[in-house]
Amino acid sequence: MLIFETPAQILSDALVLVSRAVAQRDQVPSMTGVLLRASRGEVELTATDGELAMRVAIAAEVESEGAVLVPARTFADLLRLVPPETSVQFRGLEGQVGIRFLRSRFDLPTLRSEEFPPLDFESQVEPFKVRGDALKELVRKTSYAVSARDDGRLFTIGMYLTLREGYLSAATTDNHRLAWARLPVASEGPDQEILLPARALGEIVRALPDDEIDVRFEQNRLLLRTPGGLSTFLTSIRAQFPDTRRIVFDSYATTVRFDLGPVLAAAERTQLVADQKNARIRMRVEENLVRISASSSEGGQGAEEVPVETSGEPVELVFGPKYLVDGLRSLPDGPVVLEVMHAESPARFRPDVDRRDQFAIVMPLRQTES
Repeated sequence: MLIFETPAQILSDALVLVSRAVAQRDQVPSMTGVLLRASRGEVELTATDGELAMRVAIAAEVESEGAVLVPARTFADLLRLVPPETSVQFRGLEGQVGIRFLRSRFDLPTLRSEEFPPLDFESQVEPFKVRGDALKELVRKTSYAVSARDDGRLFTIGMYLTLREGYLSAATTDNHRLAWARLPVASEGPDQEILLPARALGEIVRALPDDEIDVRFEQNRLLLRTPGGLSTFLTSIRAQFPDTRRIVFDSYATTVRFDLGPVLAAAERTQLVADQKNARIRMRVEENLVRISASSSEGGQGAEEVPVETSGEPVELVFGPKYLVDGLRSLPDGPVVLEVMHAESPARFRPDVDRRDQFAIVMPLRQTES
């Protein structure tokens, strides 16, 4: 029998953390639960949905060691409503767990712990370190270009991470756009790469502290470990990320330099009058001027002109409004560069800084379709 006691707030916080890895569907009932394992003055909470797994340890007064698998949703909802500073006692055995606090008593059914999959959070791979806040920012800069649904091309729902020459890079694409960003890391290991489910990776990074964490790339998974005792791993997607080098050029026929704010605001306003079913937004580049326009029979029409700095040939680009606005929003405030070869080639937007650590590529629509 498992018996332990711990403050309700500590256990509730840990449950919220690992519940990110709980399966949302009940095809495998054991994966809708959280495994509690008590031993040597601590309780480990573990959850997995099959691709993402999380484990965190909290301090507790352990009277009897053991393990029990509790339904995650009911357990977390109950703990959230217990007074935070209240001490809660748990008595668990196969089939039932008793929860005692103040003058309250709850007995909840448990799941079959023997059906919970075995999970290995250990690794012999040497880690490299990265700050949690930097990893969150890397994911934020690139996650917008992930496909909203699985269309059978698995790479479109993934985030491609690479470790090369002292940089951790992330790339995503839904075949209409490409987002890429990188951050410097201290790593002397070999070049590595992995394609991960972007949604699940987002769940992980939201749970991370801003402090420095250990990161490990393995053949088919990414492992993270925080100083606070959170261990998590994410299984890779078995698919090939496209070679994006063919859409990034060394030089471009047209270059436009502008301040992000006025151009983004013009695009956001102009998209309001775009056709909802066949949305188009035009960006015409002339000498030291960008004209952004859209029209529709229902919404009317709108056009804005923004002074810019241009070099090269004039060009008119036609974009899906959401793709253009999302790409611009991903960039930091300040000077931005637009680079394009011709009207139907990939358009690259990037910060205008010496070290190029981010860009957003948007594929223009065919002019015959506009």
